[in-house]
Amino acid sequence: MSVDRRSLDVAASFRDALARPEFGLTDGLIGLCVSGGGDSIAMMHLAIRTIDPQRLRVVTVDHGLRVGAADEIALVAGQAARLGLDHTVLNWTWDNQGNLQAAARAGRWKAIQRWGAQNSIDTVMLGHTEDDQLETLLLRLARGSGIDGLTAMARANQRDGMRVIRPLLDVSRADLRGWLRGQGIAWCDDPGNDDARFDRVRARQMFSSLEGLGLTRKRLLQTVDHMQAAHLSLQRAADEFARAHVRQDAGDLVFAPPALAVDREDAPRRVLAAGFSWVGGHVYRPRFDSLIDAARQARTGQQVTLAGCVLAPQTDGGARLTREVAATQVGGRPVAGAADTTGVIWDRRWLLQGAIAPGLIFRALGDGLSQCPDWRAAGFPRTSLRASPSVWQGDTLVAAPVAGLTNGWSARIVADFHSAAFAIED
Repeated sequence: MSVDRRSLDVAASFRDALARPEFGLTDGLIGLCVSGGGDSIAMMHLAIRTIDPQRLRVVTVDHGLRVGAADEIALVAGQAARLGLDHTVLNWTWDNQGNLQAAARAGRWKAIQRWGAQNSIDTVMLGHTEDDQLETLLLRLARGSGIDGLTAMARANQRDGMRVIRPLLDVSRADLRGWLRGQGIAWCDDPGNDDARFDRVRARQMFSSLEGLGLTRKRLLQTVDHMQAAHLSLQRAADEFARAHVRQDAGDLVFAPPALAVDREDAPRRVLAAGFSWVGGHVYRPRFDSLIDAARQARTGQQVTLAGCVLAPQTDGGARLTREVAATQVGGRPVAGAADTTGVIWDRRWLLQGAIAPGLIFRALGDGLSQCPDWRAAGFPRTSLRASPSVWQGDTLVAAPVAGLTNGWSARIVADFHSAAFAIED
């Protein structure tokens, strides 16, 4: 039997991608996010030919928005079963708030992240292709994005404690479908992919016009490559700047005056934005204008609340960034894959360890600070301690480790700012 040339190229590209050092694959479980479309269906079949099937788990998110979605889920379930892969369907329901596509992306990721944590999956694989990369670049150009935005999608990155990899970014959508046809593998086409009401579809439809101006796929992908290289250089510079001008104090960040000089230099802007993301527990940074205004107010002695954080001016001209009490989470989740049940992640950053018992509540200390007689000895401002983790049984304060009330409990930051903020990897 003859071999389809495109089949060979696509399979080789997939294998080569997984061998890249930045993918950092471990021997752990890998979640395959499969919707039923051609890209993710191809990813599933390529994965099982490249990776030990015992390490693979398939997940599909049902958004409940289209009647045809049931057929797509059935297709994925059937193919996964024939391949001997475990398949899970997660449900997401839109609350009719905000932009539908943005809400669906956020809801889909949250469901996948929770599923991964519950099943000890440390890596998820997404089926984004070269076409998705180009569309992302065009959309961000239209929004006036800077260098960071124009890096488009990374081949590999960390998000909410999980490794996210995209091994198909060097393969076009057309080549993937050619490979599927050559292998006799069926897939579903989402009618939304041709709906011009969506920005991404309009961006896709621009390709033929742009090529007439010399903006070919190759040129646009070169732009992404240049921006990714520039981004890495700026991240390294920001990392050095942060180590010189930012001090982590438990869950707070203390900025020296140079770190608030955001009017012209990139490094202070990048560092301050990363600080808000880290303290606030957010993937995305505050809007640029809001960030600049917050730094300006802090420099003039004003306290600022932004993105779930409080930026308080210091006597030396710098500022302390603290979690806002009202923005913290109530409750915690067990540490994924832990051998015992003594660990709870609270507010995304803190690991609380102690004697877990039914009915315990994990929340910010808040007014419970008055029940901590030794809080002054902790050496933190009141604002910081009020936002620190605490353990409650009903209305009774059990522990507030940062404020000096331990009762067998401890609290520590899961990943410190300087090791996590700029995601620089060798």
